[in-house]
Amino acid sequence: MEEKSVRKAFHFLCLGILLVVFAEATHIPAYPKMLEHFGLGTGYSVYMQLGFALGLTGFQPLMGWMSDSFGQKIVILFGAACMALGSLFIAAAPTFWILVAGLFLKGFSGAAVIPAGVTFVGRYFTNEQRGKTMGLYGFYTVIGGLAGPLLSGIFVDRFGWSSIFFLCAALGVISFLLFAYGVPHVKGKKSEHFDFGGVILVFFILGGLLTVPTFINNYGISSWMWVPAFVISVISFILLLVVEKRQKKPLLDIDYAKTRNFWVPSVIAVIMYMSFSSVMYLLTFFVQSVQGKPSTVVGLLQFPLFLTMALANLLSGRLMGKLSARALIGTSISLLVVGIGMLTVTKIDTSFFYLFVSMSLIGTAIGTVGPVVKSVIVSKAHEARLGVVSFTYITIENVASRVGASFALVTFALFAAGGNSVGALSSTALLLTVFTAAAFLFLILIPKKITGIQEKTEKLPESKEDTEVI
Repeated sequence: MEEKSVRKAFHFLCLGILLVVFAEATHIPAYPKMLEHFGLGTGYSVYMQLGFALGLTGFQPLMGWMSDSFGQKIVILFGAACMALGSLFIAAAPTFWILVAGLFLKGFSGAAVIPAGVTFVGRYFTNEQRGKTMGLYGFYTVIGGLAGPLLSGIFVDRFGWSSIFFLCAALGVISFLLFAYGVPHVKGKKSEHFDFGGVILVFFILGGLLTVPTFINNYGISSWMWVPAFVISVISFILLLVVEKRQKKPLLDIDYAKTRNFWVPSVIAVIMYMSFSSVMYLLTFFVQSVQGKPSTVVGLLQFPLFLTMALANLLSGRLMGKLSARALIGTSISLLVVGIGMLTVTKIDTSFFYLFVSMSLIGTAIGTVGPVVKSVIVSKAHEARLGVVSFTYITIENVASRVGASFALVTFALFAAGGNSVGALSSTALLLTVFTAAAFLFLILIPKKITGIQEKTEKLPESKEDTEVI
């Protein structure tokens, strides 16, 4: 592919990803109204979150494997179709559980589409261009996340909660057309061996982890009903390590995951994204259920969060060639600690402006760290395994976000049940502040220079099978 064709395909891909991310972010302000429609309490939001999270995380490694084996375009087209179908399921759901199934398909769409940008950048861009395009990819995704909650809040208040999901269905169709027209089909290296065992075990790992909050919500943490789900995830993880070692073309690249370029930034990302997602979901219920404000206010508070994330992505991408990865990641951790720390003193009459500033700091932190972490992750990955590596990391990032969100929802429900819903946000924020600060412990292990960014490299070699365009 010529440079002009690569850039054109990149922008078409990112526009489609933007629409999918927009659709992924729309359900947050609608949660309370959706539960009210079916006459259910706050605790049932955990089932909604579980369905969405399983779709978003449970099949992401499989999508990465399919991207490397059959080509990226097939995967993203399938993902766009799932967005349209899942959104229609949600909007027209006659029962609560059909709505959960729609959320599963909606999440699955994100699993197939969103990580594709990281793979594309890692494959076709090197040196300073990689940092800039990784930041631009992050900008596209965050703009979608910015507009999603804002427009969703307006649609929910004015036209009803189902209206936003009919819009998402239409956006799924548009993204399908963008991918079909603007993204060329690039053949992958087909494997004779399908890692079926890896797919099953990954699903059990993620299913177990994401089910733990559901059991805690239903039975309480003291009942120990959540322990079997946690044990299943641990056993499945151990078995996965054994199975993947024996595969010729494994679903997960265990050997690369052991390297410092993968596991260190992944741990930092887990800590930061768990805290970020927890705050985002807690704030939704705090503003609506405690302060009694409409869905539009929730969308307005999401605006500074995602706007600062978008701008920080662009800035971070440009600074990567000048500043070390440690400096940028350290700055982002500091901003996140301060932003979440501000929420430890929130009360029922806390002003919109105060929350606005807190969200701005949190958004800047996450926007700064995103391109850096992703660039470190793919910096030493082999060309033929970029899809697996990229999708594996995005799975980790999304699992952290979903687990954080689920525990945040459970925490809020437990506080509300105990008559302390006003202090739910401040009490949880205190724990999250300490948890986030633990990320500093891993900062020293981040490489001083990133291959392909600070260290100049030639473009990774490509085989004929990898690059043939039809």
